Amino acid sequence: MRRAIYLALGLLLSVLALVGVREVATARTLAAEREDRLARERLGAFVDQWESAITDRSALWLAELGAGEDVELRERFLRANVPWFDSFYAWETNAGSDTRSDARTVVSWPVDRPDEDVGALRQDPCLARASARAGRVSASDAARGYAACLVGRPDAVRLLAASEAAEIYLNANEPAAADRVIRSLGTVLQTPLHRAGDRAVSVRRLVVLRTQHAHAVDLLGRTDLAERWMLGLALEIAGLDGPDLHEVLPLYAWPVARDLRAYGGPTLGGDDDELLARAQRRLGLWQEVRDRAWVHGDVPLLRDGPRLLVDPYSDPPWLLSYARLPDGTLVGMQLDQPTLLASFLERAPADLTSHLSVRDPDGRVLAGVPEPLQIELPFTRLLPHLRVGLTHGAVAPGPSAGRALVAQLLPIAVGIVTGVLALLALIATDHRQDRLLAQQREFMTRVTHELKTPLAGIRLMAETLELGAFRDGGQREKFARQIVKEAERLGLRLDEVIRAAARPLEERPTPTDLVALLTALGDRWKPLFEQQRATLVLELPAGPEVAAVRPVQLRDALSNLLDNALKYRHPERAGVCTVRLRAERRWLTVEVVDNGIGVPSDKRKAIFERFARVEGPGRGRAGGHGLGLAFVAEAARAHHGKVECREGIDGGARFLVRIRRRA
Repeated sequence: MRRAIYLALGLLLSVLALVGVREVATARTLAAEREDRLARERLGAFVDQWESAITDRSALWLAELGAGEDVELRERFLRANVPWFDSFYAWETNAGSDTRSDARTVVSWPVDRPDEDVGALRQDPCLARASARAGRVSASDAARGYAACLVGRPDAVRLLAASEAAEIYLNANEPAAADRVIRSLGTVLQTPLHRAGDRAVSVRRLVVLRTQHAHAVDLLGRTDLAERWMLGLALEIAGLDGPDLHEVLPLYAWPVARDLRAYGGPTLGGDDDELLARAQRRLGLWQEVRDRAWVHGDVPLLRDGPRLLVDPYSDPPWLLSYARLPDGTLVGMQLDQPTLLASFLERAPADLTSHLSVRDPDGRVLAGVPEPLQIELPFTRLLPHLRVGLTHGAVAPGPSAGRALVAQLLPIAVGIVTGVLALLALIATDHRQDRLLAQQREFMTRVTHELKTPLAGIRLMAETLELGAFRDGGQREKFARQIVKEAERLGLRLDEVIRAAARPLEERPTPTDLVALLTALGDRWKPLFEQQRATLVLELPAGPEVAAVRPVQLRDALSNLLDNALKYRHPERAGVCTVRLRAERRWLTVEVVDNGIGVPSDKRKAIFERFARVEGPGRGRAGGHGLGLAFVAEAARAHHGKVECREGIDGGARFLVRIRRRA
């Protein structure tokens, strides 16, 4: 029957566990879906906010191009203060054409300046004479012929003359002369490259002269100065607009970088290299605007929002946000993708920054973290060719989700835990009951045997006396004393059984002097110890030690310990038992120590259970049914204390009964 009950409970708990697992799986799935939705909504809101901010600013700046504002001044201000801004563009198409093949683009910004006309400049009389003499005289004389054209001539002629003279001196290994010629140009040599048109000089020629000057200074041993000049020149080139870059970048920007590295000093690197790469993208977009046929129908009005054009070939690509003004002018703004993505990450909420990742259609990480993505969204307006995502853990379930999950799982968990505990308790109770029943059966067998033995002896001796079958009066007295002894033994066994079966006496705790109680107990037991040729020693404090105890119950418990000290004496030595009383703050400890046969270490806890006995040589003759020490343990618990068994004297037993001063 019990097995059927256990099986039914086990099946019920299994069903509850399966339900719990299913509920957990469902709750986790719902929580994950909610987490994904929250992350997607939050990321989408941030992307939309960021794109709107960039798009609105772009539209505002493009609208200002049609208001007659100084475009160059505005462009240089934004390029210095907005990292992702690069350049403005303005152009027109021939509106009269209906086909793309007939369309023609006219770029109004940036202004395309005419190239240096070297042939026309050489028509200058001074340059013409110097060129005619160059092949007939020495290098030094040829250089001096060109140097003579540095005075009283237009700036463009002076620059070409200085460049020709410097080149001759450098080839002749006369760097000092080349340095003097170039320095004689004065302030025109320091004209900013983007202002070359204001002085009607060529950007290309300024770059050539500055490069020659750096080479001359380097040959004179001033490598550090040459390096700084070349670095400044490269960075100045990187800031030019498309038309000027078209003049100098393919021929000079990258040789400038190589020349710098050839000097062996610290040169372009990191951000500086990126500036030159950015200039290359600026040149590529300017060429696209210049060469592409833009038809009015292809370009949206600015009020409808700019459109984005992405370079499909370079990496990273150039980006053009463009639109059409009401007067028909087409305007555009070049955006720099790397710095634009850096701005995107910088403006992200702090708790999302470590989870953001921007990737191209091939999944290559362009910005942010490289970990696998939890969600992924496209940029809707500004960067439609890219996607943005969040890695796992960006948005954790909120407190309400956690509370809902706990509310769902708590009843199931409580039910399962309660059922398991109840089943374990039931099984443990059954095992304990079976063990107690076995111990009781063994106890009844032992008690029956021990009661029958004295009863049989009493009956035999009583019948002998009744029949007069004794030889003399001495034998009769001996039978009588034996009957009395067996009767006392029988009475002790009955008292032990009755005491074990009865509940502890319902005594009320009474303030009691334990010194006096133990002294009286010693006076009672000392004669019994002496009869067995043993010694009882009391080691008690000088003054009283009062505690609220149940005196009868405590005295009977201690009597059991003294009785055991007599029962389990060692056969080969005189028995000694010591009773001590120690005070420890809120506790009083009564210690009963003997030098008997002791208790095995693995049995020192089990002996306090009912019917528990330690079997072995020398233990059976003492009798007992495993009830005395159980009574001692019950008495200690009744006084809110406990009893312990430890090693005694010479392998004997040491019992410590701890009780609280106030029960």
